Amino acid sequence: MTDSIAFRVKTEKRHIAYVNFIIEAYDGMAVVRTADPGQGILEVLVSPDFVDDFKELALALNKEVPFAVIE
Repeated sequence: MTDSIAFRVKTEKRHIAYVNFIIEAYDGMAVVRTADPGQGILEVLVSPDFVDDFKELALALNKEVPFAVIE
């Protein structure tokens, strides 16, 4: 994904697959990479056109599972 904006996020290890599934379900918005599975750290590469949508999704996800943008 070129010209993407990288966000590092943290969730619980047991929620990594769920978070990945939800984010990638928004086709074309972002790609998720697991940076540190033991710590629940993910790198989310977001298309510039979807940054605001990703931020809204992050707030919604945090209501379901522990999820926070850390960088």
